[in-house]
This record gives sequence, structure tokens and C-alpha cells, in this order.
Amino acid sequence: MENQAVEKPRGSNLSLFIIVAIALFAVAGAVVSLLYPDFIFLISGPTYVTGGALFDAIYVILTLATYALYLIGGAVLVYGAVLVTYRFIQYKVSDPYKPTHSTHFLSNYLTLSLNFFIGAEIIRTVAVRTYEEFALLILVIFSRGLFSLILYLERKWHGLSEEE
Repeated sequence: MENQAVEKPRGSNLSLFIIVAIALFAVAGAVVSLLYPDFIFLISGPTYVTGGALFDAIYVILTLATYALYLIGGAVLVYGAVLVTYRFIQYKVSDPYKPTHSTHFLSNYLTLSLNFFIGAEIIRTVAVRTYEEFALLILVIFSRGLFSLILYLERKWHGLSEEE
């Protein structure tokens, strides 16, 4: 038997960059909240009740990480919509009767952005203050998860799902 080198799957450099950028953004926000205590009222509103310096720093880290994930999800959605629209126009100008599969590509970008939004909502569950906020958050997570499932099943039923 020959010894074959088993290649370990490597993570994406983009994923590593996104994780490091979110972490640095959140830690910088925590440092700013420690140096300038009024900073926390900018991100949480005037009704915020402080719980001490460490609690405030953790709250700022979680809140800024949530905002960063929201921004990344929104950027993915806008980028995907612009790219799919551009490709759709490009294909239809060259051959108006050629299928473009634009809904398939758009649903991929929608699913990816929904995953970022759901991740942000899950992080946000740690930072909520009241039961009403928590109940609303659970409903939002459930509805986004259901929408993501519907997009997945729609792709699968049309035979355009990627191998899993």
C-alpha cells in the first residue's frame, strides 16, 4: 500500500478576513466604550441601563459584531442583485431566448445574505434586555430560517441545487 497524503480542507482566506475584521471592529468598540462611557448610549439608545464596565464592554462587542454581520449580509444582497441584473441584461442582449437562470443565482445570494442575518440575530439574542425583545427576536430568526428553507427547497425542486 502506498502512503497517500491526505489533504486537509483549508478555510477560505475571505472567511478568515471577515472573522478577523468583525473581531477587530468589536474589540475596538469595546475599547472606545471603556474610554468614553457615553459611547454605549450611541449604539443602544437613551434607555440603556449600565451594568458595569465589563458588562458594557461585552454588550458593545456583541452589538457591534451584530451590526457588522448585518452590513455584510446587506452588502452580499446588494452585490448579488447588481451582479445578477447585469448578467441578466448581458445574456438577454446577446440572445433574448437563452435561459439565464437568474433566479437560481439570485436565490444563492439571498440564501447567503440570510445566513449572515440569522447569524447576527443569534448573536443578538445574548444582548437583549426584555422578554418582548427576545420573543420578537425568536420570531425574526424563525421567519428568516423558514425563508432560507423555502429558497433551498425551491432550488432543489427545480434541479439546480448544489451538491451537499
